[in-house]
Amino acid sequence: MGTQIVRVPPGFRHPVDEDGELMVGGHLEPLYYADPASLTSYQVYENVSEGSPISPVFDTVDELNEWLKQEGWDQETIDCLLNLGHAPSLIV
Repeated sequence: MGTQIVRVPPGFRHPVDEDGELMVGGHLEPLYYADPASLTSYQVYENVSEGSPISPVFDTVDELNEWLKQEGWDQETIDCLLNLGHAPSLIV
């Protein structure tokens, strides 16, 4: 699975369906219409499908960096993700 950093409003909650299940890609429309000035936080999404969150929302890059370390990411991969905004899961 590939990953990408998505800018979201503080406290953003990914949309869920009536059963409480995450709606794949459900973030796209609300974030498209959001005021760009409100997108001050960070969340990591998988991007193989239309996307679903794989991290909590973080207010700072430092908080995101620490969470990725705790999740077992090595610092070189974290730096790549933070610099590029996305990271592939597999290169053939």
